[in-house]
Amino acid sequence: MKIILIEDEESLNIALSMFLKSEGYDVYSFSDLTTFFEKFKQIKPDLIISDISLPDGNFLEEIKKYPELDYIKLMVISGNTEINNIKNAFNLGAEDFIKKPFDYEELAIRIKKIFKNQNEIIEINETIKYDKTNKNLLIEDKIIPLTKKESQLLEILLRNKGKIVSNHALMNLLWEDSVNLNTLNVLVKRLRKKLGNKNIIKTKRDLGYIIE
Repeated sequence: MKIILIEDEESLNIALSMFLKSEGYDVYSFSDLTTFFEKFKQIKPDLIISDISLPDGNFLEEIKKYPELDYIKLMVISGNTEINNIKNAFNLGAEDFIKKPFDYEELAIRIKKIFKNQNEIIEINETIKYDKTNKNLLIEDKIIPLTKKESQLLEILLRNKGKIVSNHALMNLLWEDSVNLNTLNVLVKRLRKKLGNKNIIKTKRDLGYIIE
């Protein structure tokens, strides 16, 4: 699992990074928002842990400029626990808000809680399952391998089940370089063909895609 950590206090950044790595996570740490925004699309994190006040801006304000972050899980760590900050964090979709200072073991527990329902074998419907570890579809007695992009697309849609993921967000999350809408549509078509059911991934015209 990939975690991005954004913390400008150097000693805390280093210590937290080492602790999270010892827990088995792949950790990418940053001390400012500018570098984070340049790199996060390449990393494709499962979770972002960030302080609010950073040298080059307010995390909660700046992420509003990047709609694709709506589809990545967020955890806020901050010593500023004014109720408006907490409300703003949760209104923006944060999974948790932890007051500094905190025990590292508590952080580990909270991270595991966020992902406790993310099984390695995910049931899509009665006959189709997704093997997240091996990136395969399991359809009855058949194993159907997915390409890297197909599995990334499926995981984004499953992670946001019941929620429309916009075309813009998908293109930004799936490709580092700029691509056109046709490239995304072709990828969806390939994945639908492997699923064997075009109704699993539904098109919301001019908006994006959804798995309901």
